[in-house]
Amino acid sequence: MIDVEATRLVAERFGLDIGAHGPTVPPERLLELARALKDELGCGYLCYVTAAHFPEEKRGEETLPARFVVVYRVRNLDRNTEFPFRCEVPIDAGVPSLAGVWAGADWQEREAYDLVGPRFEGHPDLRRIMLPEDWVGHPLQRQYAIDTPHAPWR
Repeated sequence: MIDVEATRLVAERFGLDIGAHGPTVPPERLLELARALKDELGCGYLCYVTAAHFPEEKRGEETLPARFVVVYRVRNLDRNTEFPFRCEVPIDAGVPSLAGVWAGADWQEREAYDLVGPRFEGHPDLRRIMLPEDWVGHPLQRQYAIDTPHAPWR
């Protein structure tokens, strides 16, 4: 169940619309929202952090720039409620790390960085967690060449 108090907080304090997948939080307000969810509303459990890559795309006359969308879901265990939110950033910009708010964000941000590519600014140890250090690129980016050779995996 979606946390009603979090929905109210996001609408009143942050002025954000709650879409089908939760609000899209500007990167400069991400830490503020995360701290409010944890400290004020008791959302102490970070369910997941994941990311998606969207290359530049044309929609009619409009061109949408290449971007990363980082998606989060937190839970209040006392009320048994959850709250999803997301942050969109251009490819060349960083996303504030939430590892200082929820310790569980540490490895999840590293995984998203390793496989998809968003840089988490302020992360205590942002380095590859699944692939070898000499791996070139991020294999879950949509323009990544699927036939990239790298021993012993391919």
